[in-house]
Amino acid sequence: MKLLSFIKDNRVRSGVLVNDEYIADLNTSCYLMLIEKGEDEQFVERYCNAIVPPDMLGVLQAGDLGLEFIKKILEWSKKRNDVLYNIKQVKLKAPLLRANMLRDFLAFKGHVEATYKRRGQSIPEEWFKIPIYYKGDPAIFYGHLEEVPWPKYSNHVDIELEIAAIIYKKGKDIDRRNAREYILGFTIFNDFSARDIQMAEMKGLLGPAKGKDFANGLGPWIVTKDELPDIKGLRVYAKVNDEVWCDTRAEDMQWSFEDMIAYVSQDEYIRSGDVFGSGTVSGCTGLDIGKSLKPNSSIELYVEKIGILKNIIVKNQ
Repeated sequence: MKLLSFIKDNRVRSGVLVNDEYIADLNTSCYLMLIEKGEDEQFVERYCNAIVPPDMLGVLQAGDLGLEFIKKILEWSKKRNDVLYNIKQVKLKAPLLRANMLRDFLAFKGHVEATYKRRGQSIPEEWFKIPIYYKGDPAIFYGHLEEVPWPKYSNHVDIELEIAAIIYKKGKDIDRRNAREYILGFTIFNDFSARDIQMAEMKGLLGPAKGKDFANGLGPWIVTKDELPDIKGLRVYAKVNDEVWCDTRAEDMQWSFEDMIAYVSQDEYIRSGDVFGSGTVSGCTGLDIGKSLKPNSSIELYVEKIGILKNIIVKNQ
């Protein structure tokens, strides 16, 4: 399944993609489906608001119960064109407008090698021992075709093509062998970066902070793990103003999402709505190839079996 968020009547709604062309509003479809079966109206309203609320974070918090019910909505809605919206006629938002927590890792060896090579250094041995990450702002996600604001305090903005795993269960001290059970699915993640600010912050041995906390791209939807079991080997590309910045495969991950979950959950809960960024796919950032964004650049990120996430970064005068 492909789970998403979209605008309807000036409000954000949670939805599921139907036949790759249409969207079913999860909350509304739930209501209509159960009313059609003769259920009590007040019960139906309370039930649907609990199990498939309008916000995607609430949907994820319903866990397996919500996921199984979405499958019923999907099958029901395929026979009810009158309740579907053409995807070309709605505005998509980030599938999660607000995450519970954002953790972004550094999993691809080629990107790490390129970073340290620029410094004249080799990869520190610590990187091979633990999956290192930072925590970002969980409430600044921009969806497919949305404009992203250029940070007024930066002159050097960059992209990072990543893949994100979305968590939908609460857990602690999770064994790596069971970690996959906590992943709902995957989406494209663009870790926008103000490089000049990021580098200054990290020289002080903390951060990144303002170098990252102005925008994240996420979308266009979450592909559930039954449709996308693994991200390794998927073709990816990044284009800026139709210029190819990278066209490669997600192959050299030192750390899997299962490794990340096992590490993070030591004496700490992971929760529904947590976003785990993979780190930059090797070569898929301007920093690795000597390029940077210009104001009003069009950015297109592609990940095989997920889709395309496209944004324009706009600098206000």
